[in-house]
Amino acid sequence: MAIDVRGSRGTLGLYVLLATAVTTAILGVLAHYLHEPFVFPSVGPTIFILFFTPLGLQAAPRNVIGGQVIGIACGYLALMVFGLTGGLADIFDLTAPRIGSAVLALSLTLALMVWLGFPHAPAGATTLIVALGLVHTLPHLAILLLAVILVVVCAFGINRLFGIPVPVWSPLHDEPRPLLSRGSR
Repeated sequence: MAIDVRGSRGTLGLYVLLATAVTTAILGVLAHYLHEPFVFPSVGPTIFILFFTPLGLQAAPRNVIGGQVIGIACGYLALMVFGLTGGLADIFDLTAPRIGSAVLALSLTLALMVWLGFPHAPAGATTLIVALGLVHTLPHLAILLLAVILVVVCAFGINRLFGIPVPVWSPLHDEPRPLLSRGSR
C-alpha cells in the first residue's frame, strides 16, 4: 500500500494526524487498562519525529531507544545523587536539590547522546520528567521505556505500511531528511 505522503503539506499533515492518533490511542488504552504511565509528555515529540521525519537521524529506532535509555538513566542517576528518589515532585517550588538534579540530568543526557552517538532530542524532556520526580519509581521508568519501544514498533509498522522505507535499527543517513521538501505546500 504505497501511498505518497510526501506530495503536499496537506497530505503529510493528514498522515501525521492519523498515524499519531493511532499510536497515541494504543498507548492511551494501555495506560487506561494497566494504570501505568504509557502516555507522557516527551512521547509526543518522539511520535512527531517518527512520522514527520521518519528517515531522519533522530527517528532511527537505535537513536530513539538509545537516546531515551540515556535520558531515563541520567534522570534517575540525578535523583540518586541528590537524594530525591523517594520524594514527591513539586515543579512550582523547586528546591536546590531539585534544580541540581535537573541540571545534572539534562547536561549529562545531552552530552552522552552526542558522545555515544544516539541523538534524539525528546530524550532531553524525558530526563527532566525523571529528574524533577514526575516519574521516579523503577517500575514506572521501565514503563516509560516500554512505551518508547511500543511507539517505535507502531511507527515502523505504519511507516512501512505506507511504503516509507524506514530503517529497522540504524539510521539510513547522517542528516535529518524530512518528507516535506522546502517550498512544498
